[in-house]
Parts: sequence; structure tokens; C-alpha cells
Amino acid sequence: MLEDLIESVGSFGKFQWMVVMLVISPTWIFAISMLIMAYGGMVPDWWCLPKDEIIMDATMNSSSIYYQTCNKTSDCSRIYESYTRTVISKFDLVCENSWIKPTVTSVQMGGVLVGAFIGGQSGDMFGRKKSIYTAIFLHSIFNVIIAFSVNWQMFAAFRFLIGGSIGGYLVLWTFPLEFVGLQRRALVSCLPFWTTGAVFLALASYLIHDWKVLHICIGAMSFPFVLGWFVVPESLRWLATKNRSMEGKEVLEKIARFNGTTVPENAEYILRKVAEIENEKNEGGKKYTYIDIYRGCTMFKTSFCLQFIWCTCSAVYYGLSFGISNFSGNFYFNFFLINFIEILTVFPELYLLGKIGRRYTCAFLLFTAAAACIVTLIVQEVYNVSKSPIITGLSLTAQILINAAWVALTLLTGESYPTVIRYVGFGGCSMVARIGGMVAPFIFNLSSNRMVPYVIMSVMITISGVCALLLNETKDSALQDLIGDIDGNTKRQKSAEDMKRSQKGETNPNGLAEDVKSKETECTSM
Repeated sequence: MLEDLIESVGSFGKFQWMVVMLVISPTWIFAISMLIMAYGGMVPDWWCLPKDEIIMDATMNSSSIYYQTCNKTSDCSRIYESYTRTVISKFDLVCENSWIKPTVTSVQMGGVLVGAFIGGQSGDMFGRKKSIYTAIFLHSIFNVIIAFSVNWQMFAAFRFLIGGSIGGYLVLWTFPLEFVGLQRRALVSCLPFWTTGAVFLALASYLIHDWKVLHICIGAMSFPFVLGWFVVPESLRWLATKNRSMEGKEVLEKIARFNGTTVPENAEYILRKVAEIENEKNEGGKKYTYIDIYRGCTMFKTSFCLQFIWCTCSAVYYGLSFGISNFSGNFYFNFFLINFIEILTVFPELYLLGKIGRRYTCAFLLFTAAAACIVTLIVQEVYNVSKSPIITGLSLTAQILINAAWVALTLLTGESYPTVIRYVGFGGCSMVARIGGMVAPFIFNLSSNRMVPYVIMSVMITISGVCALLLNETKDSALQDLIGDIDGNTKRQKSAEDMKRSQKGETNPNGLAEDVKSKETECTSM
């Protein structure tokens, strides 16, 4: 129904590119904001000098007896090198205060969890547009305020609030996919805005080397995207399921105007029928909640498997990201290299998503990442080393593969849930992922044995690969709008003729009403 209606006015034209650039492209700024603690938590050179010590060049070097020495007996003052200004040096988070660094990062992830919960429910109840632009606006404001933190407690509180805005945005950023046809959803999902932001963070932190300036820049760069509110419309699919057919028709007209097409005469009739079917199925206006993503065996299995994979990807990706300073080599180079390579993986991943499908691509990448972690274990055992170029290379490879799997997972998640609970489903996955993110800063601090983190990651990634194989394939499937669709009451797969028509850019507007009647018959016969 709605899939064909969107195809009739253009499912991948100027309008779609406009929405993608205004809604999805800010992801690169949110990536910087999410990962900034990789730089902000970096420990610069420091010395614990006796208060009566005369500071000389000979004293301030890495061979000095005062270099990074946590002296609990003598009265000394910690002096940090002035070139690299991080949160650690600002609030003196070393020695007895070293526990604060991972705690702040976990507080941030707690904020992301809360933001995901609110964003998922808000997106389905109040609309995609209101929810996502509120998140972007708050993200901009909080990033400016945090630069004026007077102590680590204030900094942690605003990292929580920033995390909340990030969580809300990351749940909702895919709503432009509801305007895109099935042939181009993989392409839009693979656009490397996130990794571009991570690359930019490596370059910006190398050039600016000041956490305050970085936060202010993030806030300033976020704000212009708030103006997209005046251009981007509400989701057509959401409006249709909320019985707002007149507004939905206005959105269709806007799409057609941008794409140079015309709106089918029976468009309003189709939108009304979608609302009528939804009202009949949910007893006349039921508000969906997170409980609904677990109703029924199919939905429960889908939600459980997706959430476990999200949790794993988050724990491993952020664990390796925040642990980059533990690897051999230059921090800035490692951070830049890993994210630059992630951009290059877009092309083979896009091929795999179109060739073998969403779940097989996700599973393949996860199993390969697990293999990289296992090889790292073997190298550490054989050579009895915890830092080496080989271990660094294998660890970065695992992170690249996990990020690629997460891209495929995001697309698979969006296509697995129907419109009426799509963002509740996204919110549930994102919340579980943030639990993994809260654990991530501690992964490399769990044990003095450097093999332990890789054992944990290998097991979690392998189980996630199995979970991916248990999910339904969504390749070449129209986005579902009503809950009954995912439980098998309607055909998920388009017919061969419909697929050929979509690929050629042809539509059959006059036949849409017949499809609606067929859908209505199927739903009311339950």
C-alpha cells in the first residue's frame, strides 16, 4: 500500500536526498560528540613534583623520577604538560581519581540509554519530526554549556544530558528511510556519515588539542541543522497510521513537487484505509509501548535477537574505541586510520547487502570480527605480549568489522519492525546497546591479564552471529506498516512483477486501491 504510494511520487529523487542531507548528515557531528571522550579521556604527560621543587627542563621529562608517579606519602603537586588539554588534566583525574574517567563515560552512556527510551516512545507517539529536532536542538545547547564546567561533577552531569540528546537522535535518525524505496534503503543506510565524523574528530583533536574548544565547535556545528525543521515534513507513514490523511496528502504533494511527479487521485483514499485498518486492529487508537515489541513469538524472537546483537556491537565497538590509547602506536594516527578504513568498507558492504541480504551480511561480518579477536588471543599467548603492531592491527580490524556489522544491523532493524512500533523497536535496541556502552569503558580494565577482554568479546560476537542467522531476511521486502504484517498475515515479499516495476521506476497508481481492499480483507478476516 504505502510502499507503492511512495513509489508513485518518487522514492529516491530530489526530495529524498534533501531529507537525507538535512536529517541523516548531522550524524557526523553526533559521532564526534559520542566519541569525544576518546580524546577527552586521554592522559597527557604529567609529573608529581614536591611543592618546594624548582621546575626545570630536566625535571619535566619522561625519565624523571616524578614522571606519572602516584606518591601517596609525600606532599606533591601534579603538573600536566600544557600542549594537550583534556578532561583528565583539567580536573586532575589520575591516581586516586582515575576511577572518574570510565565513570564519566558510563554516565554518558546512561544518558544515551535514557534518551533512547524517550526518543523511541516519543517518535511513535508524538511524531518523528518533533522528536528528532528537539534532540538536535538540545545537543547543540548542552555542548556549549559543558565547556564552562567548573568541576568534574558538572562535566559528568552535562555528559549525561548530551548522551540523552544523542540517544534520542540515534533512535530517530533513520526516519528518512520511511520515504525511500526498498531498492535504495541499503545505500542510504551505508552512507558513512558516522565514520566521517570520527575521522574529523581525530583531525580536529590533533589540531585543536583542547576539549573546551572541541565542545563549543560541536555545539556551533549542530545548531544550523535545527533549521531543517522548516523544510523537512513529518513521516508520511506515521501520519497515515495516526489517521491524519489530509496532512499525509500534503506531504505526498510536497514529495511530488520536489521530484517532478504527480500524486495519484486515490492517494487520500489509500491513506484513510490504512488508518481504518490500524484502528480496527488496535481497538480504536491504542498507544503502542515497549511491551508491544515482545508480543507474539515472532516479535519476541526478533526483538531478543536484535537487542543482543546491538548490545554486543556497542560493547565491543566502544570498548575498542575508548581503549585505543592502550594500543601501540600514535593515538591520533590509530584513531584516524581505523575510521578512514571504515569509510572504505562502505562499498563492499553495500554489495553484500544487495547480494546476500541483510542478516547474512551481518552474520558474516560478526563471525569475521570474532575470528580477529580469537587470532589476537593466539598472538598474545604465543608471543606473551599485550602491545604490538600485530595486536593493534587485529584489534582495529575487529572494530572495523563490528562497525560494518552495526550498519547492516541498523538497516535490518528498521526493516524488521512495522511503522506503528518502528521507533519503539529502535528505542528498545538502542537502550540495550547503551547497557553495552556503559560496560565498554571497563572492558580493558576488567583484569590485568590482557587476554580477558578478547575472550569476552569473542564469545559475545560469536553468539551475536548466531542470533543474526535466526532473524528473518528483509532484503527486497516492502516496509511493513501494521503489526499484523510482521506476524505473517500478509506477504512480506513483493511479487516479481512489482519488483520489476519498481526497478524500472514504473508504478500502478490506479491499482493501489485494489491492493488496499485486498489488505483490508486479509486484516479483517483475522
